[in-house]
Amino acid sequence: MSLESFTGFEGGEGMSEAAFEAFKEKMKAAAAQIAAIKKEEGKQKKKEEELHRVLLKFIQRSDKKDLCLLISRALEQNIPANFVLAIILLGNEDIQKEVGKFIMISGESSDASSDVSSGASSEEPTRALTFFDAEDKTLPIKIKAEVDSWIKNMLYQAQESPQKLVKNAYESAFEEAQHEERKKIKEILPRLIAFVLRDFLEQNKIDEKYEKLSDFSSFIIKGILSKVREELDKRKFLY
Repeated sequence: MSLESFTGFEGGEGMSEAAFEAFKEKMKAAAAQIAAIKKEEGKQKKKEEELHRVLLKFIQRSDKKDLCLLISRALEQNIPANFVLAIILLGNEDIQKEVGKFIMISGESSDASSDVSSGASSEEPTRALTFFDAEDKTLPIKIKAEVDSWIKNMLYQAQESPQKLVKNAYESAFEEAQHEERKKIKEILPRLIAFVLRDFLEQNKIDEKYEKLSDFSSFIIKGILSKVREELDKRKFLY
């Protein structure tokens, strides 16, 4: 295909020198943008490989066999390593020290539960957030703050590798009532979140029913994924 036909200047009309220079500048800017994207993708891939090695090392040396099994299943299902690490950071100080420079965020924690709630469906019952309500008088403020910071970090890491997370976080499920296929969140994600949260609370001598933690974890991962998908939809016009 000739340059003239590619640019729409056919039939002998030709392209003016000014228009041609403008066209070259646009192509130069596009090439620079593509190069920048490829460079960032390379950096992201290197980071992912490093975090994957950290997880494998944790699995090999940890005595938390149930947690290691859940981590292994998450990795087998191609959940991004940075997101898996963000989940297991809570209550695991050895991991915090090892990967802090990679995935822990600094600064004051905002109301992460509100951020996640805004990503959930309007039909989602707010009862799942009773974990943070005033009725939970037995839950110390310090613990609530740590959990809120944990949720904020999970959301932040989800937005670091959004395409891969959204691609691998769902599985197909057939709804017999509607006779149609729909996407559902893989069970490994809320299960891993609930396990880590329960372990953290037990470390702090706090007993919560697993059903409540499971409900809360399902709400949180649904909110995070909804928020990420919303952000991806906003970016579509750039591609």
